[in-house]
Amino acid sequence: MIALLLLLSEPAAAQEATSARHHVAQARQFVKNKWYADAAAEIEAALKAPNGADNFEAHWLGAQVYYELVDIDRAIPLAERAAGLAPNAEAREQAANYATFLRETFGTVVVRGPEAGTRSRLQIESASPLFDADLKRLVNKVALTLRDGAALPVRVSLPAGDYLVNGVPVNVTPGGTSPVKLELRQLGARGLAALQVTRLEIAGGTSVLFGDRVANLDTGGAFDLALTLPAGPVLIGLVGVWDVRSYRAAGSETVTDLGAYGGGVRVGRELALGGPLSVRPSVGARYGLVPGIALGCDEADGALTCVPDADDPDVALFATGRAITPFVELALEFREAGRTTALGVGVKVVAEQHVGTVPTPGDAALADTASTTLPYTATPSTWTATGVRLLATLSLAF
Repeated sequence: MIALLLLLSEPAAAQEATSARHHVAQARQFVKNKWYADAAAEIEAALKAPNGADNFEAHWLGAQVYYELVDIDRAIPLAERAAGLAPNAEAREQAANYATFLRETFGTVVVRGPEAGTRSRLQIESASPLFDADLKRLVNKVALTLRDGAALPVRVSLPAGDYLVNGVPVNVTPGGTSPVKLELRQLGARGLAALQVTRLEIAGGTSVLFGDRVANLDTGGAFDLALTLPAGPVLIGLVGVWDVRSYRAAGSETVTDLGAYGGGVRVGRELALGGPLSVRPSVGARYGLVPGIALGCDEADGALTCVPDADDPDVALFATGRAITPFVELALEFREAGRTTALGVGVKVVAEQHVGTVPTPGDAALADTASTTLPYTATPSTWTATGVRLLATLSLAF
């Protein structure tokens, strides 16, 4: 008897597993987890299941799922069909209004390449104000998806407005279809490189110097300000730096000097890692000031003559060195939707080599009274130091 009941129950269980209700329930769970592609697969399975073509829930949920996937071509007929299947007037009005909203809000862009089958990364950005936060979220979602690459031609649903597709302007009208034809020079890495724009970068963090002549310098604060300009496939940066540098003088006294600043230039190349992430390796050089370079000085006839490593000097001074600093930089940036006109955040690490001198004649701080400076003459010498800078960055592309 038990075996007979099991045999009879198996078809019912199998039917329930393939019913529209089962797939809709599974789709709802995927929506809660924001797994919209999986939810769409369950919706399609529900529509193909017995009675699925007449299932209101499958059509109504499907319209919302495809809205999240920004596949409005699929969302509109599902919303219209849901309105026709609605179990009551309230649900019918809600579904009909949703279909109207989709038709009056979205249009389609068809992006084509020089030939069918071409694959390229695409950069889409709004060229007109988009005040609705949810629509802006969907545009960013489309931009992130296409930034990873797409086979051309490709259909894209977007809210009505003006856009740039790899720099090519296009106007999207409600319910309309707008074609965009990209030339070879506007595709792939070459096309994205051409879209690099000027950006202002602000960075803050810490820096440390290593070397015999800078052993008395402590780890300090570091700040960078850069204007980065595109020049073909590369980015040229005009860089200004300012460090809050402290050094240990006589005894236990610590002196903080705010005069550690400099400027220079760097050249780099931005490489897309996928989505909104990019990495930019660069090389460059700066000229700047490094305070706290120790000198031992002997006094004769009221004048101080200094050398780097004097034995038992009459006076210990700390001079501000001048240094030429070649450096390499690696910056990682997250820029919203990988777009050109957007705010970016990231981090960067800089390895630098200072090759410096101490000016002669000059003025330097006394070791035991940092606020007092004395004139000196120094024996010409070169000092070196290796530095590391670790900074968080904020950039504004425009």
